[in-house]
Amino acid sequence: MKCIFRYFDDFVRAVFNVDDKNFFKLVDEGCFSKMLSRDTNIFPDVVLPLHYITICWDIILSKYDEWKEEYKPIVLAKKMANDRIKEFFISKCHENMDDVPFYDYVDYFFYQEEDADAYDFIGWTKEDLMEMGYREMDIDLYCYVNKFDFGLVMCLLKKGANPSVRFCNETDCMDKIGTECTLLEIELEDVILSKKPYEGDIRQGIIDLLGLAAHEEMYSLLLTSEHKSPDSISRASKSTLNV
Repeated sequence: MKCIFRYFDDFVRAVFNVDDKNFFKLVDEGCFSKMLSRDTNIFPDVVLPLHYITICWDIILSKYDEWKEEYKPIVLAKKMANDRIKEFFISKCHENMDDVPFYDYVDYFFYQEEDADAYDFIGWTKEDLMEMGYREMDIDLYCYVNKFDFGLVMCLLKKGANPSVRFCNETDCMDKIGTECTLLEIELEDVILSKKPYEGDIRQGIIDLLGLAAHEEMYSLLLTSEHKSPDSISRASKSTLNV
């Protein structure tokens, strides 16, 4: 048990850095425990299982083909390393690798009060916006997108809510989420493209990772709307390396 607790941080860093060689070295040394699958002790008030970090990387690295040609082999190699760690969690730990409950972590990567409303997100009350001619479902969509409530966002999209509606604050759902994707991608470029271990604050790095994965998932969901703007498809993948 002493060995297990001693190597908690090593496993977290190996998975975050997508360092499959060091990860399996630690596994071979007998220091892996299912306790890591229950919680990595990253956050004081919410559980973050180790395999959630791998799921986040899976979401991000699966879009390797959106990078510039010169970077695609690097990102693809990182994806393959992450796939090997992912397979361990599936075959040896029997973890569900389908999704992450991003809503549980939204206070860390995109802080908003639970009861935040249109005024908090847009600067106008829902009533005022409706008087201006905005549809209630489009207002609600913008709010629930910002809360990362995937279930309600999906429901509103099916009802015909439009993620491309531009509000008085000169933004729309697609723009807001796409811009955040770009900013968070920049924060994680060193991890994605470098072979050297991440030297920054590992907790902040994981927060950025959760944020980017959540934004990418939300952007992909918004793209399922029949109302998406014609130029929105490539917006989420642009960064200083991709433009």
